Amino acid sequence: MHTHTLKFSPEIGKTYTCYLQDVALYSATVEKIQGCWATVTVVQPVPGKFEQQYRSGQQFDIKVAMYEFEEK
Repeated sequence: MHTHTLKFSPEIGKTYTCYLQDVALYSATVEKIQGCWATVTVVQPVPGKFEQQYRSGQQFDIKVAMYEFEEK
């Protein structure tokens, strides 16, 4: 597994609004970080175009470098 840590990496246990290409998708809590990947749990989808693609409690892995994070 790749173990490189990015300069900015969200912190385990904190909740962030996650943006992909400047679009806010959901608020999520970071459960685990492994190199450039993070496991997140959705707290609440952001109302809008992609709201139906996410649900509270959904958990998945994301590639950290693809997202921007705003701490809640």
